[in-house]
Amino acid sequence: MAACTTAIGDTVLCTPALVALGQKYDVDVLVHQHRLPLLRHNPFLRQLLPYRNNPFQRSYLGARLQARRYEHLLVLHANDDLVNLLPWLHYGQAVNIQGWNIPHRRMRELKVSNDLHVVDKRLMMARWAGAEPHPDYAWMKVFLTPRELDQADAWLTRRGLPRGRPRVGMVLGASHVFKRWPAERFGHVARALIDQGAEVILIGGKHELALAQQARRAAGATLRDGHGLGMRQLAAILARLDVLVTNDTGPLHLAQAVGTPVLGLFGPTDHITIGPRGDMHRVVKVPVTCDPCLTKTCPHPECLLAMREDQVLVEVEAMLARHEYRLENRA
Repeated sequence: MAACTTAIGDTVLCTPALVALGQKYDVDVLVHQHRLPLLRHNPFLRQLLPYRNNPFQRSYLGARLQARRYEHLLVLHANDDLVNLLPWLHYGQAVNIQGWNIPHRRMRELKVSNDLHVVDKRLMMARWAGAEPHPDYAWMKVFLTPRELDQADAWLTRRGLPRGRPRVGMVLGASHVFKRWPAERFGHVARALIDQGAEVILIGGKHELALAQQARRAAGATLRDGHGLGMRQLAAILARLDVLVTNDTGPLHLAQAVGTPVLGLFGPTDHITIGPRGDMHRVVKVPVTCDPCLTKTCPHPECLLAMREDQVLVEVEAMLARHEYRLENRA
């Protein structure tokens, strides 16, 4: 059994380890019920078990699992509340990388280097269980159906992003302020891309509509709306974009998992351990301003203000050029 009960990015970052485990074992996955769609259609997984952090749901799930016996439990990523489910589970050994050492539950921490990418840390857990990475899925993967991809193409076309023009997505939000590049600057970059023949769609949750309004005002142009999408619809739409420009947040990882080039904007977070990897992806990184970084308590991301619009625009243009688009104003 494997557990990954937290956010979008954390769920997607687990997929290489899950595929590795699925080659060797019958794998059941405890997954947050809102992220469960991201693991659907994964042929390497036996069963997805939706998880919620409340006593009633935990007891119900525990009762379902009481009769099952597992050789290993790998806590790929979870909040501390998962510890409350352990008494219900029957397994030989359990391992985690979050610092939990619970001898009476046969749970121990696997020591890994902080310098490793998150994907590699989780693959080390799979190796602990005797599983090796699949050569074709050593990086993240969300399995979409042809129908879902066709529906995404149709959805984008209806909203003014037809095939034949560069489709650029932008994610303005993030879970915390210290990860957010100013929305107005996204808007200015979007306007420059539109002037060169691209179409831009803003992607996020419904709670981020205020950021979208700021970007639209700054752009003074039509920016398409992609807020409040379901998990699999979001994945399919990301798969049909030419580039995604994004803060360090869930869609950054999801876009990589569906094969879309990503430009990640990084301030205080470490792009080496959490950012995109591979020739098709790029990063704009600025130094951290505060020492130590205030992280989640940061009231205003001063360091990200050092990231210039022209830096971001040059990178997006270079990424689009690889798709052989000839933007009107290209020198």
